[in-house]
Amino acid sequence: MAFEKIRKQKRKEKDKEKETELKHLNWLQHRILGLLWEQKDLYGQEIVEILSYENRNEEKIRSGQLYPALRKLERGGYVKSEEKKINKLKHVIYSITDIGEVEIRKQFSIFFHLMEVRIGKNLSGILDSLKDNFEFSDKICVDLSNRFLDPVTLKLANFVKPDGRYFIRKDSYFNAELSELLKKRIETFNNQHVIALKDRDDFSSKNVDIALAVFTLHESDSNWILPKMKEILRPEGYGVIIDLVSLDGHIIEKIASDYLTNHQRIGLDVKETKDRLNEFGFKIIKERIIDGIITLIFQSLP
Repeated sequence: MAFEKIRKQKRKEKDKEKETELKHLNWLQHRILGLLWEQKDLYGQEIVEILSYENRNEEKIRSGQLYPALRKLERGGYVKSEEKKINKLKHVIYSITDIGEVEIRKQFSIFFHLMEVRIGKNLSGILDSLKDNFEFSDKICVDLSNRFLDPVTLKLANFVKPDGRYFIRKDSYFNAELSELLKKRIETFNNQHVIALKDRDDFSSKNVDIALAVFTLHESDSNWILPKMKEILRPEGYGVIIDLVSLDGHIIEKIASDYLTNHQRIGLDVKETKDRLNEFGFKIIKERIIDGIITLIFQSLP
């Protein structure tokens, strides 16, 4: 009995190892998956030829590498195969499955996350330059952004010290765990007397000195931003929008709208935004574009 129990346990562990292995794809398996997503149905020799052409300056992909990779993808449910006759010859045709599509979405999400990280690195200098236009110290600052960017949060918290307040949208943190993580970070850096979290709808009354919106690719709807700034900014208070310049119609825009479910569009339409600023009674103080990132600073009229 004891021997049978040990054998079952070992079998379970082996099955779990196999399952884990199937979830970890190497570069070749990822590339095959991407190729099947791009080209739809392909047979083995076609895949070899396309990959060999792509890697023509490096070591060529051989059938001995391809078919084990395809078998692993099929076992993992990422691709499926079907035997078909083409010009009287039998070929095994491979195509991507729903599970494979999900894996592709993950790859795109990583790519767009890297874009966000790159934007985040530029933000530090952009935020520093804001202090050339107005004073943050001891002011009430509201951050309407939908993102999880600790460097921005911590930098702005330091800007408003010693007696200012920095309010963040609680609902912008995608789940309770991230919200709790942020609270811990606030305590770690001793900012609990400066930073406070509020739901978007709880920001009201015209007593805010500075309202800020740093967009990321997770922002699904931004039409509410300017009305909210109008609602909360005091007369002569400052609004700041930092975003990518619009990529409307760009291939990246199309990929994002297909594969990032929370995404609406990438970037800011500068003309459209300036027209809307005038509608809401804001005066543009400064406009700057560096490395495809636009900073618009505007002021609420008295």
